[in-house]
Amino acid sequence: MQQDVAAQLQQIFTNCENCEAHGYSVSIQGKTMQDYLRFMLLKFFVYLGSSNGNISADEIAYINDALGYMMSAEQIDRFNVSSKITKYSLKDSVITLMMPFLKLDLETSPMGGMSLALIEFLNQAGLDFMTLDGGKPDPFVMRDLSALILTLRNFRMEYITNWEAMVREQQRREAMKNRPNFPNGGNSPWGGPPQGNPNFNTPQNPTIRPITPPKPQQQKENAPQFASVQPTNPDADLTLDEQLEKLNELTGLESVKQDLNSLINLIKVRKMREERGMPQSAISLHMAFLGNPGTGKTTVARILAGIYKSLGVLEKGQLVEVDRSGLVSGYVGQTAIKTKEVIDSAMGGVLFIDEAYALTSGTGKGDFGQEAVNTLLKEMEDHRDDFIVIVAGYSDLMEEFLDSNPGLRSRFNKIITFQDYMPDELLDIFKSICTKSGMQMTEEAEDCVREFFVERCGMNLKTFANARDIRNFYERAITNQANRLAKLDKVTNAALTTLTIDDVKDVELN
Repeated sequence: MQQDVAAQLQQIFTNCENCEAHGYSVSIQGKTMQDYLRFMLLKFFVYLGSSNGNISADEIAYINDALGYMMSAEQIDRFNVSSKITKYSLKDSVITLMMPFLKLDLETSPMGGMSLALIEFLNQAGLDFMTLDGGKPDPFVMRDLSALILTLRNFRMEYITNWEAMVREQQRREAMKNRPNFPNGGNSPWGGPPQGNPNFNTPQNPTIRPITPPKPQQQKENAPQFASVQPTNPDADLTLDEQLEKLNELTGLESVKQDLNSLINLIKVRKMREERGMPQSAISLHMAFLGNPGTGKTTVARILAGIYKSLGVLEKGQLVEVDRSGLVSGYVGQTAIKTKEVIDSAMGGVLFIDEAYALTSGTGKGDFGQEAVNTLLKEMEDHRDDFIVIVAGYSDLMEEFLDSNPGLRSRFNKIITFQDYMPDELLDIFKSICTKSGMQMTEEAEDCVREFFVERCGMNLKTFANARDIRNFYERAITNQANRLAKLDKVTNAALTTLTIDDVKDVELN
């Protein structure tokens, strides 16, 4: 471990003692903050080391030296397997440790202090760990580290912002308490402002009693309410035929279209029976979308919301899209409130939960994902006809999610699988993007793009993102075109709207 990083770590250990001296600590019986810090850092380093293969001997030596352990390769491997470390459980572990730092910071230095020092240490230690052999960090592991650091910084700033808003509200209430009480209401002893002095009601020197930062229990009780997610679906008012046309015009997704058209036919026939007073059994319209990123899950969910409105199943047809961060709060007891507000915004429409498996991936104490799931299941039961829930994510992880709670599998009994796009389908999507942007390709460029995606599909990359890769490819291609055209003295309209082989042949995606 580099000397400056080692010094940072020693300061973090000291900060742990400082927090405990002020009454702030992690709520794990028998564990000091320093114990939990070592446990969290072990998860942190093991996650980074195992992300690109087996943990090397140098990495094991680094871990033992930094944390004061004497762990063997077998012990490290057993810890990795038993802990089932994911980016979500790692993030939750870091936040658990950061909370005492953050709470003490709010008494002393909200914009600096110990919580920020922890985040900066993790960033530096992660980079130090990934470059032990002197080479460049693995780009995928580097991406995960950067995402973790960004998430922690955002969480910290959101927590501080909420706390400051709560303090300002306390100050306002204290000021109102200290205003004199005059007859007939208002602030004037005569019951209203004297003529010629419209500003009389404004107190000139309001007395505000000094307040101390709220203790943890006060923060839990007075935590600010969460703003509802804003629903979207500009096409919700289209007719049924227009919605079906949008669905069937989507590139590929043949099995998805077949499943949804069958479901739509079922709903139509049920409506006929209902109108004729015939008995019918209840069906659940909640569903799970399984598939890799960029396979059109969100797009289909938005179209489906409009279809349900046109069929009279839903009142509004809006789509509310969230992930774990939109449902789970860092406050104890606040996740249910946050989840309920999101559900309220989805009433009359569809609640689409992307990467839903993240709600049940955290198994450690203090994880609030399960609270969100429990709240969701209760609201689905209490308002079964008022909104529809679609959960989505990777196929294998979503299967684990559905099996994590007996109520999930029974409520999401309609499962639709989104297959990866084939190379020709990806090319069609790329050509569609070009057309919508007023661009065209030369024949050479089109052949090059097709070859690129044939190779891309055959590589079975974990980072393959289907239609998202298409958009990224297009953005890089038009950047190459801009660099090429900038060197020309005269640029024609045709040149501005044409991608050539030079624009696409050297495009690379991560």
